[in-house]
Amino acid sequence: MTASDWIMPVLVGAFLAFSYRVVRKSRLGLGAAALFMAVLNASLLWTLWATGPSWAAPAVAVVSLLAATTSAFAALRATAARIERVDTARFHDLVRAVTEAPGPQVMGVCVSPRGALVLTAFGDDTRPEGRQFHLPPGTHCPFCLVEDQASDFLGPGNPLLHEYRTHLARGSSRHLLIRRASPAEAWTGRLRDRIHYRVPAPSLRPSCLVHDPLLNADR
Repeated sequence: MTASDWIMPVLVGAFLAFSYRVVRKSRLGLGAAALFMAVLNASLLWTLWATGPSWAAPAVAVVSLLAATTSAFAALRATAARIERVDTARFHDLVRAVTEAPGPQVMGVCVSPRGALVLTAFGDDTRPEGRQFHLPPGTHCPFCLVEDQASDFLGPGNPLLHEYRTHLARGSSRHLLIRRASPAEAWTGRLRDRIHYRVPAPSLRPSCLVHDPLLNADR
């Protein structure tokens, strides 16, 4: 074995490890990132298997697996660092802070599959994009809190309320996004699809006279 046998495997391993870091810090979604890295791994490992020494592809595959594991744990830590658990009073304080912000105001709220109410508020620089506030399941109905925001900001008769309940009846917990460009303009809202955000199981949410019949909780 000569020194030249090591050059390509080392370069490929280093490139893959670096690629995981770049992809993790990019704006690619989880599915797109996984697909990109799978294709990249397959192409480079096949090249090593076809042109390099017999040990090169297995060795680089191990290095790639370690780099992928490290990157996954780093992503989980980064996600956890952006999440703050709040109580109901803090939740309403955050909503009020968004309404009082001088610049563009954007707020997203949805119910997670685990029953927590997730608030993303972009009121000012202290709440940058990606910061989330989680109100854990309690005695409050999280769907009522979402609808309260829609009614307060958009009006009690807004068609978005009916659309939101239509999705709930189908088992989909949609993300309510409310925004306005400035305090002088009217609030607008829309529902964003969350494919993996299913309505939480009955055991993960309190009983609600309004939403239990809608969600078929007795089935």
